Amino acid sequence: MASQTPAILVSADKLIGAAAQFLAFVGSLGIIGLVGITIVAVAWRYGLNDPIFGIEDLSIVTLSIVAGAAVAYGARSNAHISISVIRFFGGRGLTRYTDAVMRLLTVGILALATYALFTKACGIEKACITNNFSIEHRIFYYYLGVCIAIYALHVLNHFLISLWHFGGEDPNEIAD
Repeated sequence: MASQTPAILVSADKLIGAAAQFLAFVGSLGIIGLVGITIVAVAWRYGLNDPIFGIEDLSIVTLSIVAGAAVAYGARSNAHISISVIRFFGGRGLTRYTDAVMRLLTVGILALATYALFTKACGIEKACITNNFSIEHRIFYYYLGVCIAIYALHVLNHFLISLWHFGGEDPNEIAD
């Protein structure tokens, strides 16, 4: 088996990485916005004794932007939880197969979640709006769908790379 990863998988990995970096930037802006919203809300509520109407709506939609970015970027930087107990019992020979199965299952679940976010996103006719400002949820469902899709593509690419390196060392294997 060849030891070098095919150029198309390397290119796909770079493209997925760029998308995750962009989402990290968007999430960073969301965090800054969320901090600003919180500071203003607290100052108004406790300093002026006058809560701001609809501040919860802004916090919720901003937090959904941050959460979506965290999912995509977290997957890219291996920040999600990984438990490698199987290696202690079966060695690397067994984990080659379990990693492949888990990556396929992960891609399947993420693809299903992406599909649901795009096709089942509700609109204003179904009352899927925020309580005060009536901000429609649909665009945020689509945003979360894109974030989950990037996660799915990341895992699928790692699956394909692991198949390419099945007889050798997996470059995407999580270190102990």
